[in-house]
Amino acid sequence: MKQLVVSESWLYRYRFSLGYLFLVAFGSFSLFFRLGNLLPGINEVEADTAVTSLDLGGIIERPINFIFHLFQYLSVTLLGPTPWALRVPGVLLTVVAIVLFYFIIEHRFTRRAALVTSLLLISSSWFLNTTRLANPSTLTILMILLLIFVATRLDRKYSLAWLLGLVVAAALSLYTAYFFYLLIAGVLVSFPTIKKTAKKVKNKHLYLAIGIFLALITPLVYSIIRDTSIAIELLAIPDIWPTPKEYLANLVDVVGHVIWRSTPEPLLHLGSLPMLEIFSVSMVALGLYHYDHELSKNLSRLVLGGLLISFLLLAVSADQYDFAILLPFVYFVLTGGLVILFSQWNEIFPNNPLARVLAIIPIAILLFIVGRYHMERYFVAWANNPEVVTLHSEAYVAINNELSNNGTYTITFHSANETIIMSPLSKFYSSTIFTDSIVEIASNPEERRLIITDNAYSDLSDDYKQILGSPSRIVPSQYPTHAAVLWVYDVSL
Repeated sequence: MKQLVVSESWLYRYRFSLGYLFLVAFGSFSLFFRLGNLLPGINEVEADTAVTSLDLGGIIERPINFIFHLFQYLSVTLLGPTPWALRVPGVLLTVVAIVLFYFIIEHRFTRRAALVTSLLLISSSWFLNTTRLANPSTLTILMILLLIFVATRLDRKYSLAWLLGLVVAAALSLYTAYFFYLLIAGVLVSFPTIKKTAKKVKNKHLYLAIGIFLALITPLVYSIIRDTSIAIELLAIPDIWPTPKEYLANLVDVVGHVIWRSTPEPLLHLGSLPMLEIFSVSMVALGLYHYDHELSKNLSRLVLGGLLISFLLLAVSADQYDFAILLPFVYFVLTGGLVILFSQWNEIFPNNPLARVLAIIPIAILLFIVGRYHMERYFVAWANNPEVVTLHSEAYVAINNELSNNGTYTITFHSANETIIMSPLSKFYSSTIFTDSIVEIASNPEERRLIITDNAYSDLSDDYKQILGSPSRIVPSQYPTHAAVLWVYDVSL
């Protein structure tokens, strides 16, 4: 009977090809599945972001996170102000971030570690809540990974291309909050490596790098001179500084947000659950031990330095919308823990491939359970949380469909608390009047077409409803708790 040789099996020989295929398929599903309609519409954070993106002149004058806003501007211009169009720019930036994350881990550890941790990252509810929200947080994650990727490549082998890549990444990162501090921290922890690399830099390369850096930050400097509030926002300077006691309490809250208990923020996570479950917390603890014993390596210093400075900076304001800055550093540390876990199994079964494969099965099952927990937490529990659903406007999507499919209406009447949500539509459909004032409707007696959101219609008096008469049609809600979304009047009043 022929002996079974695991290393010669088809599954073993093509394990990485199958792993890459699964990573692409799973990543595509996680990031794009029901991107536009997992929830009934958009929320106020996404609306506020979209308003900034739709003002091209405003992006130039106030270029904070301009890369994200330009991508969103192009997306909305081409596809309209749909939830999908608002969110897809961030998801595409996320795809680039995942690729960078994979190559950083592969370069530092192994392909297996890169595959496993990339899958864990993609399935993380923290990651999904952050990257599928139409918000510049995705740009923060991307810039951190881009800087680390280029810096580690330059550390490995000096070349002009990697030097200029690092300069460009550093200059562009300054357009995003907190990166001034992160760059300083990166220089300090990488100083031994920088000294070694500096000896290889030719003078003409140095002058070229300085020139490109100055050219790229000139628009930012000019904007700051015109409006100093830009610098305040980029440096994350609060209106009121916390007292030492408040700062320590904030620091505990930021750490607890990741590993123990979070402050409820419906748009970002489920209830008061921490971002990591018990297994991931254990891997982070192991990872801290791993990195602590490898501080001679530049990536280890960058990760630990970045993690420390991020915690210290976030404790100033404890704004959860900025916590995305922690995510890549936390998962780098988590990778260190997984590497220790896998290496321990290999030490127990050093020369028996079959035993090593069988030993990996319990770990694979555990990773599957962790991934499934986070996927269900995001796509099922969070997405069906009534509090989360009510924060996303179904009327936004319905009005956009009316305006894009049935021609331009003269007036869209919404309630006062829907003003922020409707602001992207009001910018995009400039020929339609968006108002929350009955007076403005009454002051336009000419023939017109009218859309009224259900919230606004409920606020109308019975007398005014009688004046309006019966609508031409009612747009029904997809939720049984709401009878209607819009009341549409297609004829003159």
